[in-house]
Amino acid sequence: MGFNLFIILLFPGFTMYRILYIGQDSTDYSRLRDSLPIYMKLEPQHERINLQTTLRSVRPHGIILPISNPGPDDFSFLKKIIVIPRVPGVIVTANYMTAAQAVSCMRFGAYDCLTGPVSGEVIGASLTRMIRPAGSDNNELEKLNSGEFLAGKSSAVTALRNRLQKYSEMPYPVLITGETGSGKELAAKTIHLLSNRRKGPFTAVNCASYSDDLLGSEMFGCLKGAFTGSTDRPGLFEASSGGTLFLDEIGELSLRGQASLLRVIEEGYIRRMGSHRTKAVNVRIISATNKDLRKHMALGTFRNDLFYRINLLGVTVPPLRKRKGDIHRLSRDYLNTLPGETHWKIENSALSVLIRHSWPGNVRELQSVLLKASITAENGRLRASDLCIPGSEEARQQLYLL
Repeated sequence: MGFNLFIILLFPGFTMYRILYIGQDSTDYSRLRDSLPIYMKLEPQHERINLQTTLRSVRPHGIILPISNPGPDDFSFLKKIIVIPRVPGVIVTANYMTAAQAVSCMRFGAYDCLTGPVSGEVIGASLTRMIRPAGSDNNELEKLNSGEFLAGKSSAVTALRNRLQKYSEMPYPVLITGETGSGKELAAKTIHLLSNRRKGPFTAVNCASYSDDLLGSEMFGCLKGAFTGSTDRPGLFEASSGGTLFLDEIGELSLRGQASLLRVIEEGYIRRMGSHRTKAVNVRIISATNKDLRKHMALGTFRNDLFYRINLLGVTVPPLRKRKGDIHRLSRDYLNTLPGETHWKIENSALSVLIRHSWPGNVRELQSVLLKASITAENGRLRASDLCIPGSEEARQQLYLL
């Protein structure tokens, strides 16, 4: 079962947008079917007849009309589509079209006219602007899967997607491990958005940010007068009720903090600082670390009992160097999320540089390099000379020119 179909069948709250493809090019149809966003399903309509019947049965949210050799019949058909009552928006694609013809398409009512070799990602972005309401749940899921870390078809990321989907069905704590910058928080968000808690809050907290003195009040809340300057306020557990609490860098918790967390996980309730009353909390715990917690257990710096509580379900986010086959897709998708209307193309020379690098900073480092390169790149074309990766030959050449 495909990722998009899985989401819709399992979680009806997500909207799958049906896109009608009116054309006979099976190769183009298959290409788009496999590359459109996960929340879009492409429906084929091979002939230009009985269109109203198809519209009634499919009830599409958008239409793709590919035109191979633009002519009067194509424009006439477009005009017939547009005047159908309650017809969705139409996007025209063509390998070649004059400026005058493109303008005619827009005048006839097409939402967009995309010419030249157009990727599924570009068409998907245009469809999204046309049909998607702002602020939906799928909008967050789209961000996670576009230009982040779930994009790609490598065996590593496919296995990761499957594991996250499976874990989203379960109520148990999850421990996510992986190197810095590999996307552990994004993995946690994906589990949350695919779960039946997706309407609740997703609260992320960096455990390394709190001292023992602050941890209690931040996690569990406090009453006015509990300590100097304190006011009545809920803690992160209460604020996350009905949703997910993501504990990043859990390996940085002190033994005292670990004991407090273990008690809440085991008992299912919290007590605000300064209060004698307990309050039940309904929170799913997802933790993450870049440390080997088993080694810390052996050293006595991480509690065994807490480890087994938070690690009922475990998953490792693969480093970027183990999924280099995804670098092209990741890079292109990320560039196309940057502000502006640029549709980016990555030249082979630049792609070779990106693939050669070991990426110790993982996806976070890749995005940083691409963002800097996008500033100097011209006409939406990313060249090797635009990239400045520490230690690479291109970086040495740039230093020489300086």
